[in-house]
Amino acid sequence: MKRQIRRGVFETNSSSVHSLTMCTQSDYDKWKNGELIYDYWEDKLIPLDDTEYHDDDRYYTYDRFNEYGTLDYETFEDTFTTENGDTVVAFGYYGHD
Repeated sequence: MKRQIRRGVFETNSSSVHSLTMCTQSDYDKWKNGELIYDYWEDKLIPLDDTEYHDDDRYYTYDRFNEYGTLDYETFEDTFTTENGDTVVAFGYYGHD
């Protein structure tokens, strides 16, 4: 069996789906306030100016991302503070494909 190491990749041997996005608390607050939007295809927050916002399959507001049934997955969020005092927010979704 050949082993392959891929940096920055999370894999499982199941049919489940996982997404993890991490950002600063300030960017997360901007998303909640409608200043940023979540790019579902890229798993990151981006400025509204960088989108074709009409693409509902790609871009999610904070409310739409957390709305039950939108993604057909469970969503989560958690925060932690680094030793330097920065607050980081981790959020994403999980479920079965």
